[in-house]
Parts: sequence; structure tokens; C-alpha cells
Amino acid sequence: MAFFLRSASLQIGPLKYSMDDGFYFDFDVPFYDSEQLTTASFTVNNLSETSRLGIRKDQVVILNAGYEGDVGVLFVGQVASCSHKQNGVEWQTKITAAAALDQWLNAQVNKTYGEGSKAGDVVRDLLNIFGLEVGVFRLVEDKTYPRGRICSGKLKDILTEIVVNECGSRLLIRANQVMISDPADGITRGYLLTPESGLLTHSDDLDTTGIASQQTSGASEEKKAQEEKTWKRKCLLNYHLGPGDQIQIQSRDLNGKFLIVSGRHKGSPTGAWTTEIEFKTAG
Repeated sequence: MAFFLRSASLQIGPLKYSMDDGFYFDFDVPFYDSEQLTTASFTVNNLSETSRLGIRKDQVVILNAGYEGDVGVLFVGQVASCSHKQNGVEWQTKITAAAALDQWLNAQVNKTYGEGSKAGDVVRDLLNIFGLEVGVFRLVEDKTYPRGRICSGKLKDILTEIVVNECGSRLLIRANQVMISDPADGITRGYLLTPESGLLTHSDDLDTTGIASQQTSGASEEKKAQEEKTWKRKCLLNYHLGPGDQIQIQSRDLNGKFLIVSGRHKGSPTGAWTTEIEFKTAG
């Protein structure tokens, strides 16, 4: 991988801006292994007046970034807010964008499914009705509803209730796709992260341990704490890494298989170009 040949493009509505063409922009894209939606931020320099006036709320925002010959999607969402600031002859445009689908945030459900309905069929039907693209669909438990299932309320609340609470599965939005899978498994697997492939070593890398609940004690408390322990590491910007992925790390102080629980991609034309990940031991 040619780390020094950075490449990135940012699409806002119908217009696309590329660093290869001399457009300079910074980006900060956090991500989470949960149904929590990402809000990304962008700073774009010296857009023309026409381009600045053309940015509207809810326009599509697509960020692709990587290195020459290996560029991929880091973010897909919609403009949430936009502001412009002039400094002399220079203009700076700040944009926040939410990885929120209108169908996801605003859609209302009012539907009843018959006796013996399966959770998988209910979820697929709801996703199809609202036109949500499915990237992964693997329920841990395909629950049966002997008396049927009434779905009434916000789509995101209904899907979260069924997928997470009733079927014990992961539900997240990633690159404009719905991901449903076993939270103990990786959405993608096998990416090897080493110092040779971009892993960075910093003195501020953190090891953190979650606090076990009061109901646990002794061996169970120790096991709980180990399960909740997470590590943070930085690497060179890597669009392959995202929430819920299983990775393998081989470094001087850490070796094994892990699941990414959160992170962020950060990029600047002349500054940071990194991916930070927080991860836990894979089950």
C-alpha cells in the first residue's frame, strides 16, 4: 500500500470535490458498533460562491478516501448543517452530516403480522417496505410469535426492539446499509493489522476496563471485566476498518483477534490521516 499517495473525494449533492483536483478538505468520521447513528464533520476550503449557495440540508454526502489504487467509502449520509466563514479572500465551509436515512428516522410503522410469524420475516418485510438496503442479515435467534406481532411506532424503535432485544442481535447502519448480525461475530473478518500494514504505536494508546455490575462477583466478576476490557490503537487511515469488524492484531505488545466497538477516521490534506479504533477481545 502506498501510504504517501493520499486520495479522497467528497460528494455534496450533485457536486463532487477531489483532493486530486486541488480541493482541500478535512474530515472527521466517528463510528460505533450499535444502532447509534454517525455524525461526521467536514471543513472545505475555498468553494466558489455558486457551490456554497448550492449546499442544502438533506443533500447526500459521500466520502471516499484511501490511497492511490485502494480507495473506499468512509461515509454516506445527508447534510445536517452548513456554515461559511470568510477570512480575507479565503472561504471556509463547515458541514455536519448525519448517517441518517429519512426512512430510518422519520418512518412510522403500523402493521400486524399473523400467528406463527417469524422475526426474520417481519424484519425483512419492514426493511423491504421502506426500501432500506441490507448489507448483512444474520439473526442470532429467529424468534417465533405464536400470537403474531403488532408493529406500531417509529421504524427504528420497532427494528431495535425486535433485532436487539428480542433476537439478541446487532443492529447498525454502515455506509447506508442495515447490518444485522451476531454481536459476538465480526461483520467482516480476517483483516490483519501490523506495524508493516499501518499500525501506529503511540504513548497515549489506552487500555480501558469496564466496571462490572454489582450483581457479579468472584470469578463471574473477573470474567465480566475481561469481556468489557477494551483497547485503543491508531493506524494509518484504513477504510476497510469499521464497526463490528473482527480484526487480527500482531504487534510488540498486543496479539490476537478482536472486535471493533468504535472508532473514527480523520483526514487532512497536510495533517493527520489516521483511523483510531477501540476494540475488545473476540469471543
